[in-house]
Amino acid sequence: MKKTGYLIREFAKLTRVTVRTLHYYDQIGLLKPSFERPNGYRVYTDADLLKLQQIVTLKFMGFSLEEIRRLLASKGFEAVKALKVQSAAVRDEIARLREASRAIDGVLAALEEDGRIHKRKLIKIMEVIQMGEDVKKAWHEKFFTEEELEKFKELGKKYTPEDMAAYQNRWGTLIAEVKANLGLDPAGDKAQDLGRRWTALLDEVYGGQPALKAQIAKAYSAGAIPKEYNMIAPEVWDFIKKVHAAAGGKKRE
Repeated sequence: MKKTGYLIREFAKLTRVTVRTLHYYDQIGLLKPSFERPNGYRVYTDADLLKLQQIVTLKFMGFSLEEIRRLLASKGFEAVKALKVQSAAVRDEIARLREASRAIDGVLAALEEDGRIHKRKLIKIMEVIQMGEDVKKAWHEKFFTEEELEKFKELGKKYTPEDMAAYQNRWGTLIAEVKANLGLDPAGDKAQDLGRRWTALLDEVYGGQPALKAQIAKAYSAGAIPKEYNMIAPEVWDFIKKVHAAAGGKKRE
């Protein structure tokens, strides 16, 4: 994209996002202007336009602003991959709205024809609308209990955004190293070292919450982690499970 510059009011008019909202996104570190001119005016670029699109779409999909901030800051986030996921989600939403529209038109036609509202048609409308609400719920709310979600929140309060970004970067480095060594014998020394480092990195945050750590592993195994959050390719996850299984076997010997 070319480095076109937009002052905040121009950017707001272009994107139909209010100046107040843009100021707020800047304040919380979600979207900051790319640079500042010598006269002090802060300027948005086309790169910021792409990032704002991500924010608006992810917000539409039901993610909180904090979840969006962490997602966009993560090493594993890829704009092209995310756009593909968002495209599929938007298509699903369009299909759902079309179904809701047809159901409402059916009620309207029946009402105009005989003055009656048919119960089954009303129920159909509610089913379609509720289905959409269920889809918009965050993925973790479907997989984790309320108690587990509270524990996640408490753990998150212990880390600054910078700490979390550094932690995610270390995960990205380790995952890349594991991916480069998938051909190793899981019981071998190098694979076992990767497994120990994997466990140590996980324990940095979840060491005091063994049940929560186990539930995270279960979520990955069940495929409950959405693609845009999932930094771990299936083959990497399978390899690490084999490494840990081999370590368990060695302990029993």
